[in-house]
Amino acid sequence: MPRYRHIHIRGLGEAPLKFQGKGGGTTKRPSAVTNREAHAQALRADLESLREELKAVRQLQTAIGVERKNSGLPMTAEGRSGEALVLGTMRSTTPGVKLLAVRRQDPPMDAKFENGARQDQATFFINAKSLDSLLKALDKYEAWTDGAVGPEEATADDDEQGGSDNRPQRFWLFESAEQFRLATIEDLWADAAQRLPEEGLVAEWEVWLRRGFEQLFIDEVVRREILMSGEPTEFLETVLVNVIATREQISELVRITTAVVELRGASNFAADVLDLVPEGRLDLVGDVASRLRPPPATAPRTTILDTGVNRNHSLLASALPRQRCHSIETDWGTGDHDGHGTKSAGIALFGENLERYLQEGADGDPIELTTALESVAVIAPSGAARVPARDAITRAVARVEQAPHPRVYCLAGTAVGEEDNGRQTSTSAALDKLAWNDGESTRLFCVAAGNVPTSPETPYQHAQYEGRNLDHRIQPPGQGINALTVGANTDKTAEGLRLVAPRGDLSPTARTAQGWSRRYAFKPDIVMEGGNHEKDPDGLSSRYSHSLMVLTTNRNLPQHPLGLTCETSAATANAAGLATRLLARYPRYRMETLRGLMIHSAEWTPAMQELHAFGLKQGDTEQMAWSRVLSCYGWGVPNETRLFSSASNVLTLVIEDELTPYKRVESRMALNEMKYFKLPWPKEALASLRNEEVEMRCTLSYFADPDPLADSRDRRERYASHALRFDLKRAGESDERAQLRVNELAEVDVDDIPSGATLDHGWIVGFQRRRLGSVHHDIWKGRAHQLAERDGISIFPVKGWWSDRARGGYENKSVRFSLVVSIRTRPSSLQLDLVTEAVAKVPAGLLVEALATTDY
Repeated sequence: MPRYRHIHIRGLGEAPLKFQGKGGGTTKRPSAVTNREAHAQALRADLESLREELKAVRQLQTAIGVERKNSGLPMTAEGRSGEALVLGTMRSTTPGVKLLAVRRQDPPMDAKFENGARQDQATFFINAKSLDSLLKALDKYEAWTDGAVGPEEATADDDEQGGSDNRPQRFWLFESAEQFRLATIEDLWADAAQRLPEEGLVAEWEVWLRRGFEQLFIDEVVRREILMSGEPTEFLETVLVNVIATREQISELVRITTAVVELRGASNFAADVLDLVPEGRLDLVGDVASRLRPPPATAPRTTILDTGVNRNHSLLASALPRQRCHSIETDWGTGDHDGHGTKSAGIALFGENLERYLQEGADGDPIELTTALESVAVIAPSGAARVPARDAITRAVARVEQAPHPRVYCLAGTAVGEEDNGRQTSTSAALDKLAWNDGESTRLFCVAAGNVPTSPETPYQHAQYEGRNLDHRIQPPGQGINALTVGANTDKTAEGLRLVAPRGDLSPTARTAQGWSRRYAFKPDIVMEGGNHEKDPDGLSSRYSHSLMVLTTNRNLPQHPLGLTCETSAATANAAGLATRLLARYPRYRMETLRGLMIHSAEWTPAMQELHAFGLKQGDTEQMAWSRVLSCYGWGVPNETRLFSSASNVLTLVIEDELTPYKRVESRMALNEMKYFKLPWPKEALASLRNEEVEMRCTLSYFADPDPLADSRDRRERYASHALRFDLKRAGESDERAQLRVNELAEVDVDDIPSGATLDHGWIVGFQRRRLGSVHHDIWKGRAHQLAERDGISIFPVKGWWSDRARGGYENKSVRFSLVVSIRTRPSSLQLDLVTEAVAKVPAGLLVEALATTDY
């Protein structure tokens, strides 16, 4: 059966002359207060008390150089019991009252709310001017009756207005608030309450500062001789620094510097190392090394962000010259200080083939390396000062990219010390920002989902496996929306051993996203081999044994050139190496495309699909049951054959394009354009198959610019600068009708709508659930003659934080995306050639490379 290179197209999409997105939802308003006059008087007393506190602190702030107009303090508003605080679209940079953070509370999540009560909290920064403004608005709130306020009084100097019925500015804030008070350290603390450092203890804090005020804060830290760790990290509205101090010191810095937006726990990168070596075969290493053919100088590189790599290893040396070994700290050295990095490098370079190469010995064919390696030590050696994880990854990227080259990043460590509830952290946001890279030269990071912590003293308790490690959630930066997050499954079995994981199921210690309380995307994206466990005689615990691990290179030369590794570290290195080999095969692919294809080619094993069946037995809907699977295994294990090539019965279209999501309409930002793709569809071949069941997959992959404070302001949907969606033409629809579903201004004869055209059955995930993240994948199964009619697809934008910024030039910013669409028929349909028919329908000049067979 012939195999083909994928069909690679650019410029296929067309933007309609007119576009207007579909409308969004509405904000729920609180119930009316019983006595507005008494309520307003109580709030006024709170604000007057804050005025006295502001007077007291102003002299201290002036003494350290705070300008009078910037002098202020953080204020917390507590919501009425059972009501949601209404805050509009305020940010930390809006004029007047500046919103720093929002905490929505639900009774099951916090014991202090009894009898089903609920209280939201919001923290603001106020100065004398904005406090006066609040008091004037409160006067109007107290005096308000229906029709009492004219339209001219409803305008505001920021985004929070009363509404269309002429209520005064801040009306809904006052209506939903129970009290205003001075903010405390607890209010600014964004991690779990139990992680807040105790009074009197020195701890490392991650401090989020307002842009433009960071130097004031740093100067005061230096003046007080308080230690700092790492370098500042800049984001959209904030600058992050790490400070080693007591809670009392931090409280005083908050009070006098006017700079602090939020406080979190500090983090650093760490990796789990099992120092096991295989028995025998050591004399075969030289035989394998003699067969290696170095990669070409232009070969793409897998950049290992780890503990360093021992590049003197005979199996690694030709792919990793000394000048490509780096460290973020000079005194760490570039060699491997604990062994984890060298093991990752071996898997990235050879995948799982090393075992086979050793069995072949010197008699095997030459091993042509198509990819190279690069190394940066980002994990501190024992006894060295830790570097904040976000700082480490930023410095590592800057170090290697002094020499521009195509590369894929492998980050098999995790950010220890950050929350694992799915919320974006400083490290995941830093990774997303690096991957975005202004949307031009995007970067691909393969990151580990993380592992259940074990040790010889506390081995894995295999009873946890029944729930697939439900209580152990994916660790940062695995929740990053621009990352390719890798979990672990296993095919490792052995006769006579009592195994924990069935073949094809989750690797025993791999973390999942099942327990996430906040979800930005379905994670992990994929899984790869991470090894299996043998049960201990005690019947309770389990551990890895040699035959159930992955063979790789080892740092301990010359005695132990081979080592064993496992868990999500092995899986991540394997995924990064596979993505790099894909880049070597298709060097013109964008990073968005590489990520999309890795997910697009993945498949669930029978063991993974059993979780779907279990969900159905528990009463889940089809889509809910598949969501269980996605939270545990992602989209499964990449199928290398499908990843690298198409076939007569497996067509893969790779379409790369861009659009400008926003435009300026007077003083606001609005959605600008969509793109419609008329696909080069093998309609005749599909029609001839009639009722045969076929499979279609669609993957939309793009990167977005992150705003890590979005979640703190309770606007999770604004974490990304923009979002994109896809919607496929349905059987019985015209191209115009298909576009009308996502474009209010599509030109279509509404009387010409076939019966049933609005239904879209057959998807595994469905439109509502696949909207999360910045890569959207779904699988459709149905009849071939129905698929023959589905030859159009709409790509359209959804608002993110760019739409809140009338300044910044975002109305002129184009964003790139990759669309991967594939069709698979049964092998019995081999008399048809889907690929050849599709290529003949690609418009002239849009094919990036000519159709060619491949030997892969």
